[in-house]
Amino acid sequence: MQKTKPILVVGGYGAVGRYIVQHLHTLLPHSGIVIAGRSRDKAEAAARKFDSRVSAAQVDLTSQDSIATVFPTVSLVILNTETGSENAARACIDHGISMISVAASVPVMQAIGNLDDMAKAANVALVTEVGLAPGLLNILAREVVTRLPDTRHLDLVVQLGLIGEHGPEAMNWTIARANEVERAVILDPPFPDVGRRVIPVDFVDRDKMRKDLGVETVASFLVILPRWTTTWVQRLAPYVVNRTGLLARLEPALKALTKLTGMRENEMVLVVRARSGSRRETLRITGENQSRVTGIAAARTAERLMTMPPDGRTGTIGMADIVSLEDIMKDLERIGCSLA
Repeated sequence: MQKTKPILVVGGYGAVGRYIVQHLHTLLPHSGIVIAGRSRDKAEAAARKFDSRVSAAQVDLTSQDSIATVFPTVSLVILNTETGSENAARACIDHGISMISVAASVPVMQAIGNLDDMAKAANVALVTEVGLAPGLLNILAREVVTRLPDTRHLDLVVQLGLIGEHGPEAMNWTIARANEVERAVILDPPFPDVGRRVIPVDFVDRDKMRKDLGVETVASFLVILPRWTTTWVQRLAPYVVNRTGLLARLEPALKALTKLTGMRENEMVLVVRARSGSRRETLRITGENQSRVTGIAAARTAERLMTMPPDGRTGTIGMADIVSLEDIMKDLERIGCSLA
């Protein structure tokens, strides 16, 4: 990996992207950063907030010509978008550069995973499962299984605030997942700290996690905060999916409602519970601002990848393969997150 070339952050001016750039700028003080996306104007506006190490470019991942113009000039690509992910991964293999994908959709991660042999042959890393869920959720799952070695079942719960700095793509992804199920379900066995009703959502590749960790079952769920909104968000999902502008217009009213209920804006909680018979082991990360947490996770993953020996990990790998719970918690504790 050529460290003299800058790091490309596609979607670097979005809700998550700007935090990726901000924390990359701190973690890798000698690396250049290129903020890119389909809008050059937005990329340039974002780059002007930093020093001369940060520049801007226009790139369209659906265009092979656009990719071929920009990718050969960088040492690492960070994708903060799902559109064109497989095109980007194949281009990174062709040009011999590594890639980090912040995609949350299991089919996108699986498509990139199918390029494992090609990536190894090209001596590049394609890193997926980066961010909040998947990402931190996977790291917690690995840790909780080490604490309960004969774990049979894993329960993964992501609790997210209804309002906050999510970004339209992340918000629409969440609503779309809620729209895929018929109704919220009652969590069984009970999980008092999580609440009664949850929405089944595949935040991770559950089959892959089950095999990797040697457990019998992996279940994953979404809870909207405040908890009482979980059921009606799921019921409203068919009417608001792909209409995130509607939620944006409702945000002032929702913020007022949040204050009345005593909830924090932007709250997020990740919970992983391991079960084996009557024994339980639980880990949770609590904090605020999922966009910033995701940005920090991606930036730390990039730092680990860029500082690895040349013969380090190649092929398709996950964030949990190169970032430890201890390391990421040091980053997250600086912004007020806690592990319990």
